[in-house]
Amino acid sequence: MISVMNQIYCILFASFFSVTGALSQSRFADFPFGENNSTSPDGTFTLKTEDCQLNPIKCDRRLWMVNNRTLSRKLLIDVQGTARVGWAPSGSAFFLNDDFASDMSGVHLYFPAEDRHFDLGALLDQKFPQDRHFEDGSHHYINGVRWIDADTVLVKRFGHFDRYVPGGNEFAVCYEVSKAGGIKRLFETHKESSSCQTP
Repeated sequence: MISVMNQIYCILFASFFSVTGALSQSRFADFPFGENNSTSPDGTFTLKTEDCQLNPIKCDRRLWMVNNRTLSRKLLIDVQGTARVGWAPSGSAFFLNDDFASDMSGVHLYFPAEDRHFDLGALLDQKFPQDRHFEDGSHHYINGVRWIDADTVLVKRFGHFDRYVPGGNEFAVCYEVSKAGGIKRLFETHKESSSCQTP
C-alpha cells in the first residue's frame, strides 16, 4: 500500500513540475535570434518562425500564429529587426514588441482566441495626447515589459532626443494597460534605462 501511494505521489510530483516548467519556459520568447516557437501557457496556440535558429539572417522571418487544435495558422508580422513575445499567465493574450527599426519600435496586444489585436502605441496616444511630443525628432520605442497580473501589462515608452532638451534628452514613461483597454499613467523620468519600478 505504501509503495503504491509513493508511486502516486511521484507521478503527481513529476506532473506538477513538468507542467509548471513548461509554463515558465513558454511565457516569453525572442524572434528570430532566440526560440523558433513559443507555446501559450494553456497549450492552445504556438507562435513560430521557420528554422531561424539555424540561419537567422537568411531564414524565413515571418512570425506565424498556429492554432494547435485546428492546425490553422495566421501571419502576424514579418520580423524586420527583432520581436519579443510575452504571454499572459492564462494564455488568453500576449504582447508583441516589434523592434522594426533601430530608432523606433511598437507593441501590439493580441487576443488569439478572439482573432483580434490593438496597437498599444495608438491607444496611449489617444489616452495621453500630451505624450505624443516624445515621438518628434527622437529615438522612440514603445515596448511591453511584463505582465503585472493576469489582466494587466506594464508598458514603457522610452528613448532619447537628438537635440538639446532642458532637463535631459532621455525619457521614459511607464503605464499599466489592462486587457480591457484601461490605461494608467504611472510616472515619467529622464532615465531611458528605467525599469519602470516606482521611483
